[in-house]
Amino acid sequence: MRWGIASALIAVLLALPASALAAPPANDAFVNRQVISDALPIVETGSNVEATFEGEHGDGISVFAAGHSVWFEWEATATQWTTIGACGSDFPALIGVFTGSSLATLVKVASGNPAEGPHCPYSEREYTFKAIAGTDYVIGVDGNSFTGPEPVPVVTEGEIELRIEATPPPPNDDFAAAADLTAAGKTYELESEEPFYFARLESYNWAATKETGEPDHQGDPGGASAWYEWTAPASGTARMSMCCFASPLLSIYTGSSVDALTALPTESEFPPEVRAQVTAGQTYWIAVDGAFDEATGEAVQVFYSVNVSMNLPPLPKPPPAGPSPPSPPKQPETAIAKSVFSQQARSATFLFSSSVEGSTFQCKLDKADFKPCSSPRSYKHLKPGHHTFRVRAVGPSGLIDESAAIGRFAIAKPQRRR
Repeated sequence: MRWGIASALIAVLLALPASALAAPPANDAFVNRQVISDALPIVETGSNVEATFEGEHGDGISVFAAGHSVWFEWEATATQWTTIGACGSDFPALIGVFTGSSLATLVKVASGNPAEGPHCPYSEREYTFKAIAGTDYVIGVDGNSFTGPEPVPVVTEGEIELRIEATPPPPNDDFAAAADLTAAGKTYELESEEPFYFARLESYNWAATKETGEPDHQGDPGGASAWYEWTAPASGTARMSMCCFASPLLSIYTGSSVDALTALPTESEFPPEVRAQVTAGQTYWIAVDGAFDEATGEAVQVFYSVNVSMNLPPLPKPPPAGPSPPSPPKQPETAIAKSVFSQQARSATFLFSSSVEGSTFQCKLDKADFKPCSSPRSYKHLKPGHHTFRVRAVGPSGLIDESAAIGRFAIAKPQRRR
């Protein structure tokens, strides 16, 4: 009897899906968060499969969090710009970086587009912030439940790759390593409007520096600048703007070195956009810096995009097209549309047409020669026997239908009276 119960229980367990037998990860609950204490850079792997909802969403990780959160804790050992992300996870992960010792007291230290990146921005999968030495940071990782207008199944659980690393300076931190903004430019030709030029590059100025001899951009000391090289596609007004940067310093220069630059006069109607007059083919240097913040004692540093746009001169109109060459003459094709015969009257009538408008016709009966004719063409008092009617069209150009239309018929011999 005992073996029967055990067998039934085993059968029930085998029938359950694998997920029903899996245990939640050890760091499912906030109070059981996994402590990470390695030196940077850190790569920590884990899983949120079967992790549970703990009431931490809403003002927690993200409004799109799926409810399969796991938790980590990391103490910063140095004050520096730090990037924490889950870009390498095998599902669309979301993260939140907080301070606080309980779910009720969590405070986000990074949020919004300017803090996302540099590896996978605009997705809530990674954040960059100024970590303070000796501070404990709590990191929550969950799946992204967001779907578009047409809902599709989304994966919100799987293997996690959590990375914590010092944020490197941008590759275009120095003037000599300016990013090529020219290569990113495109011209858009719009119907009934002037052509439009637009160039855009994404970057950041976290951990960026100011070089010796570098000017104060827009008259502000700043202190975290990045550089771009750009060649004007045309002469006129260039509009330079920023995205996701609350207080940028945006300047444009001519010159050959960071300590020998001449600023172009700029004006602005819609800050932070600035406008400057540029010359076609001239190479310019664009500096992006953050305004100096008295509270932090350094420049504002964020992830951003820099944009340059221009209205270009109208494209030259093509010369008016000349008269079209005349079409080659068409070979007419003749067709017999209807035939009417009368044995009693010994007559035949033919109606015919041509595939080319304006054609004339030539007809012949039996061995006679072709002669001009028109539709309908009738023959009377025909001799008894077999007859062949031919008609051919002659086009306006003089081309003749060499394969004349043919109508064959017979007139019976009259019967003798007895």
